[in-house]
Amino acid sequence: MSEENTEQNDSNLNINHHESNSNSNHNNNENTIKTQDNQWINELRLALEKGCDLGSIRNIGKCRPLTDDLRLRVWETCLDINESNSEYKYTDSNVFDLPEQNVIRDDVSRLVHTSQINQDMLTSKMTDIEAVITHYCKKSNETYEKGNGWIEIFKPLITLEYKDRSELYALFASIRNRYIPRDCEADGMPYHLFRLLLLYHDPELCRFFDTRKITPDLYAHIWIRSLYAGSCSLNITLPLWDGYFQHADQFFAFFLALVLLMFAKEQVLDMADKEKNEIINFLSKAPSNLTVDDLDDFCSLANHYASNTPQSFRKEFYTCLFSETDRSFSQKAYSIYQALCLPVSVQELLQANQLGGTAGVRYFIVDCRPAEQYNSKHLYTAFHLDANLLLEDPKEFAGSVDALFATKQRAIDAGSTAGGEHLCFIGSGHEEEDKYVRMVVAYFLRRNTKYVSIASGGYEMLAKAIEDPSMLIQPQQHKISTAIHDSLSIGSTLKNNIVEKIPTINTQTASFINMISSAVKTKSIEVKEKVKDYINYTSLTDSSHSIPKHVSKQDKVSNLYRQNQPSVFSLDEEEDDDETTSSFRHHETSELVDIESWFLRSDLLHKYECEHFDENDTTYPSLLLVSSTHLYILRKLPEHKTMANLVSRRPLNTISKITSKKNFPEIITFRYASNQVEDEEEEKSTKSNIKNAKAKIPIDCDKVYLPDAGDAIKNIKILIMKELNMFEISNEN
Repeated sequence: MSEENTEQNDSNLNINHHESNSNSNHNNNENTIKTQDNQWINELRLALEKGCDLGSIRNIGKCRPLTDDLRLRVWETCLDINESNSEYKYTDSNVFDLPEQNVIRDDVSRLVHTSQINQDMLTSKMTDIEAVITHYCKKSNETYEKGNGWIEIFKPLITLEYKDRSELYALFASIRNRYIPRDCEADGMPYHLFRLLLLYHDPELCRFFDTRKITPDLYAHIWIRSLYAGSCSLNITLPLWDGYFQHADQFFAFFLALVLLMFAKEQVLDMADKEKNEIINFLSKAPSNLTVDDLDDFCSLANHYASNTPQSFRKEFYTCLFSETDRSFSQKAYSIYQALCLPVSVQELLQANQLGGTAGVRYFIVDCRPAEQYNSKHLYTAFHLDANLLLEDPKEFAGSVDALFATKQRAIDAGSTAGGEHLCFIGSGHEEEDKYVRMVVAYFLRRNTKYVSIASGGYEMLAKAIEDPSMLIQPQQHKISTAIHDSLSIGSTLKNNIVEKIPTINTQTASFINMISSAVKTKSIEVKEKVKDYINYTSLTDSSHSIPKHVSKQDKVSNLYRQNQPSVFSLDEEEDDDETTSSFRHHETSELVDIESWFLRSDLLHKYECEHFDENDTTYPSLLLVSSTHLYILRKLPEHKTMANLVSRRPLNTISKITSKKNFPEIITFRYASNQVEDEEEEKSTKSNIKNAKAKIPIDCDKVYLPDAGDAIKNIKILIMKELNMFEISNEN
């Protein structure tokens, strides 16, 4: 099915209005690259020869198209394919005895004969592909089906100069397991998730598809199952995959699909009177119209949608879609099918609240609990919209909705923490009460309101997650006496906002605006107080909530642990003067890395949240990662939740001392030293050798605030002793 689609080009969709050329091949990509500055290519070639990792490749390549001689090595590094990785071990066999073997052989023959392969290699290529698919089916206990997207994945792979079947198998298996979601079938989970993403960014188009019963699996099936290889020509697939694997985002295929739909939207809506199958056929061919010149915009727009989407859905649904360890139908998978809109974790809401909207998605939180619950206690940036009003008093509810949009815009204009384009509705967390919250959410979706989400677990979950009590307030404690005497009434505010922000409302009668004002005036003091809470209170408190609180000398911190044995590899109770510490702290240039790919590293043993101090003792949210041989510090980037700067990479055997503040044991300093070997007599004991044979020369240090310092230092100490073969000696001591 997909092969025929790529060879047809009768669709009108073209992202940048470039004329599609179905006869071009991947050599065009090579010619395009040669016209560019090749300095980064040479730099990448040298890095690969030294054995660089994904972070280095991305830092140098910046997701750009690659040359043919680099592509295989870059892909293997990005896909974590190496000799030590036994996950993709291949056992060669020429036994082709699957029940569906004839289907596999026919599809392989069709692929090879339609590809631009030397005639002398046709037979060997066909045998290689059939052997790899057969082995994968047996090893994964899966059944090959026609149109499942597997055969299309081989279309770019067979252009690579792989050395044998085992290397081809590793490439195919890694792409399948890493980037192709589970259950890509009719009405499968990935397509329900994609519908939620489409509903979030374009509810109008989503409603059009829902009305016509056009589900994503009908047009995006081959897009997702083959990473667009089944819908794009080879000269598009190769550079697209170059950027895809460097980007290392397993959900990126969904955002690429969003871009395709956004550019097709106008034409799709014009096809309202067309048959359903005609619309599906039009959409399914959308990727085939991409040209090489479109790729930069295509991927840039996908990145824009990815950064403008709540990130917690990735963690929430990753196990359902990509994990091979749990094949059962989990509660999270069920929640994808039942979700009214995109869910957001309360942790993400609180993080956005603390950042003050300076990076990522900015939320306007709407608390839909009953009035008595809201008045009892609520998040200090939450706007109250009583869900019960939707049924009890629709007019007052409509007035409150207008007040909501007016307040949201004023908060955004004022730069308040409460301001944000993205609406997140929060209920109590109890099923019986929250059914009205879902009605409110549906009300906004029917109005084609963009960026609508709902907080997972409701207020009950949020209250448990809050660590800073000042984020929860009682409105009675924060009343502002000047509110009653404010010369600007909420009614006139709404009128001005409606006239300015919604010009179409001018065609309505004056009585309509009076009705809104009247409805709002029934709770004028309450609404006025809400506005004051948003614009005044949150602006005043932004400085205290925009930056996470760090330990200071004025804080009282209990001594959670105590190391009694003095050792250069264990915690000392005293730390040298800060001047001494800073005098030899000189870190290397930071390296941009992908956090998720580091978490998946096979050699990673421990990871801890921490705050890293720079030379000026300014702290930054960071991660302390420990492998069997190295200690790493990754400084988080507030503007990009999936990336970090690798600011420290130290072998464990260079750690000469680990010290802590006496009064603040969570502040840990790692001191590093080089080893200068001195002449020693051979007959000295092993203990004396360890003590005297190496004179430590201080070269650098790292200071961090570790909430879990006791556990972290214990584990690091054990690893250092293992690295220096000191385990037996330590036990004797």
